[in-house]
Amino acid sequence: MLKPRYVPLIALLVLLCSLQAFAQDDVIKKGRALQREQKYDEALQLYRDALKQKPAEDLYIESGSLLGKLQKYDNAMTVLEKGIKDFPQSTSLKNLMALILVRKGDKEKAKAMLEEVIAADSDNSFALSWLDKLKSSQTSGTEPADEQSSSSSSTSLSGSGSTTGAFSVDSSLPEDQQKELAKKLYQEMMELEKWELDSFKELHRKVIEKCPATAQAEESCWRLSNLYMLGEDPPDFQSVIDVLEHLLKQYPDTPLLPDAKNRLLIACQQTNQMDKVVAIYEELFTRDPEPADDKTFMVRALEFGDALSAVGRAAEAQEWYQKVLVRDDGKDSLEARVARERLTGGN
Repeated sequence: MLKPRYVPLIALLVLLCSLQAFAQDDVIKKGRALQREQKYDEALQLYRDALKQKPAEDLYIESGSLLGKLQKYDNAMTVLEKGIKDFPQSTSLKNLMALILVRKGDKEKAKAMLEEVIAADSDNSFALSWLDKLKSSQTSGTEPADEQSSSSSSTSLSGSGSTTGAFSVDSSLPEDQQKELAKKLYQEMMELEKWELDSFKELHRKVIEKCPATAQAEESCWRLSNLYMLGEDPPDFQSVIDVLEHLLKQYPDTPLLPDAKNRLLIACQQTNQMDKVVAIYEELFTRDPEPADDKTFMVRALEFGDALSAVGRAAEAQEWYQKVLVRDDGKDSLEARVARERLTGGN
């Protein structure tokens, strides 16, 4: 049993470790935000500065992944070599190093690295898969397919079935078998390295298409939209639209409906698909014609008016701009000023 005088010291150590973890997560969030803004040099500098203060496995992975994405393979190897030196038991860092070596064309070193991973973790799915690809390519004389090429064939994963936008749904499996398959596919995702975004996309698509009667299919729609929205640089808004339109058509009563509608609206606005923006707002105002919050109503009405104007329904747009002014009731909010400009012909 611990003596009382040691308890505060242990509590302090636990607190310090927690604070370090929070700080590391904050750096990664900021770095990913910079990447989405295509500020790659700033993101890399952020990771470098953080690593100087406190080496961390996840920071090495973030930095190495970004350098690999930018095809700065030699720089990526330098970072990963340092990471592996600091964290010699990290199979994630070694797997990423193996992938960089593949892309550099050094297959023998890549195989050696993967074999090192398997020696430490015989069930490591990434290492096993890539080692098999490398051995097969050596036998056939072809290049091993990486995540990019494998994901491009994801639309052929489904069998015969109904087509919903960008997805071909196959309901031929009995529901219990669909549940088993969905469970298996999610288990595969749990074993992926977190930077294997294309593999995640491929598996979520397979859940959506092969297991439509399961709760996981709805969840995969939302997670796949997350990957397109947050994992791409810049965001792949058209793919966000495709998957969310499928979600709303296939599962009209989904509890994800409010969030899905909001994200779909943003994606349609970003791609200038104003006809779809109009349709979303028409449905929204039918369902909730008078939001209690003035700000919410005015923002929605202003955006609806702009969308109506963009599709040539100018008279209706004017009506909605006028509704903004009525709801503002002389407070001269930003929304009211913009609506007034629209009514008087300003931009």
